[in-house]
Amino acid sequence: MYMYREMSVEKALLNIFTVFFVLSSAIKVTTGLKNVLFLAVDDLRPELGTYGMDFIKSPNIDKLASESLVFDRAYCQVALCSPSRASLLTGRRPDTNHVWKIAIDEYWRMFTNATTIPQYFKENGYMSAGIGKIFHAGAPSGYDDIKYSWSVPYFHAPKDSANDMSWHSFNTNTTNLQDGKIADYAVNTLREINQNRTKGDTRPFFIAVGFHKPHLPFYCAKKFYDMYPQATQIALPKNPGVPKNFPPIARGLGSIYKYRDTKMFYPNITKCQTDVQASFYGEGCTISDDYTRVLRRGYYACVSQTDDQIGKVISEMTSLGFADDTIIVFWGDHGWQLGEHNHWCKQTNFEDATRVPFMLRVPGVTDKGMRTSALVELIDIFPTITELAGIKVPPMCPVGDKQPLACVEGTSLTPLLQNPNMQFKKAAFSQYPRPAEGMTVIPNKHPFNDSEHDENVMGYSIRVDQYRFTEWYRFNHTTATPNFTDIWATELYNHTEATVFFNDENINVAREPDIQGLVETLRKTLQAGWRAAMP
Repeated sequence: MYMYREMSVEKALLNIFTVFFVLSSAIKVTTGLKNVLFLAVDDLRPELGTYGMDFIKSPNIDKLASESLVFDRAYCQVALCSPSRASLLTGRRPDTNHVWKIAIDEYWRMFTNATTIPQYFKENGYMSAGIGKIFHAGAPSGYDDIKYSWSVPYFHAPKDSANDMSWHSFNTNTTNLQDGKIADYAVNTLREINQNRTKGDTRPFFIAVGFHKPHLPFYCAKKFYDMYPQATQIALPKNPGVPKNFPPIARGLGSIYKYRDTKMFYPNITKCQTDVQASFYGEGCTISDDYTRVLRRGYYACVSQTDDQIGKVISEMTSLGFADDTIIVFWGDHGWQLGEHNHWCKQTNFEDATRVPFMLRVPGVTDKGMRTSALVELIDIFPTITELAGIKVPPMCPVGDKQPLACVEGTSLTPLLQNPNMQFKKAAFSQYPRPAEGMTVIPNKHPFNDSEHDENVMGYSIRVDQYRFTEWYRFNHTTATPNFTDIWATELYNHTEATVFFNDENINVAREPDIQGLVETLRKTLQAGWRAAMP
């Protein structure tokens, strides 16, 4: 926990006078700056009550949404935790960071000494605390970027022991689980901040709290499973098949298949051929309908458990009197696939993998709840919350290699707080590298080169108002540049008609002769890049 820091005599005297005016145990920040509670959830797709999925039990997140600006069309930059979080937390795109997957040699400070969000708040006088999963743990983040980002020692709750649980549910108190310990630590951190306020430490706080579930495997306390019908009553995905005209390069192998030999967790994932390559063409690795229902129920239960932990943290923040001075940022690091398109997990450029839950609670502004369908990106968080908190917004990163330590490649979302219905970005950008695990050959294409770090080809995807357009280009891993003339595949999915989320993108229409003009227009938008799509 964080420690009270020595102050000058002058500052100590000033704080003595502040204490005289304390009317409650929670002293408001005297600087005029807003606190920030930064809530992250791993593998959470926008399948929540507030997003129209009333069968999901997420009362605490839904209550937060009722007091927030909710973004209905928010997108991550890479559908994988390490690169998504690196991009969000530095405010820089994956090709700037050189972070595209989970790898020990893809720590952004190896390529650009970018300032992170918690580091920037710390450097602007905030007490910055990290709890749970914020960066991807370990070498990919420089071990949580501890040297730069945090004012106090980082807290990681011990992992749950597989020897003590059944994968699908077990009788235990959530405080015994990893995410329960994370929530409890966050509560204690808030209490200690409150106590230290009475001692004269009036620094505003930036507290980042990251929850692991609903990450695999889907185990949680039994009471959350009991919130849902038995697996036989759980709905199957309405689009379980690979999309028509789907290119092989776009196929991803969900990490759920890595668990098929772990009988404690997934004893029934058995219909996988030994040749992993087969799964990339829609054959080989499949999961039965019965077991798909079991897995989907497990995911939902884990979402409800995380919702419960979020409720504990927000409730404590409110009871301590911080609510009026605290911005809450709630985000998921990427979407997730639960059998749609014969895909599981993330690691694709589908809408289901790239679309994320995201909301901003701003006291005095969003109290009655607001919604926007504007296209936004997680990379927009950095400039947005600095502006809302009252500290200087980092400048837009200039074109070229010479970039300041603190700059951003996103856009502040504050105009949407004034007018949620305004036109905003022309496109939201995502990307994903290939080859994926086991992908050795693509028909009519030259073999992959091992020296390219499994980043031989990059799939760049844009979500515009009515379409998703994705194109796969030969990629230079060293220079982080695509070759726009070496096209490996093109995808175009039609979103012009209102559909239920998680039930679309079933036909790749990129080859249809009557829409080649549209394909060329979207190709130009994609290749022009994110700068040309800014509002």
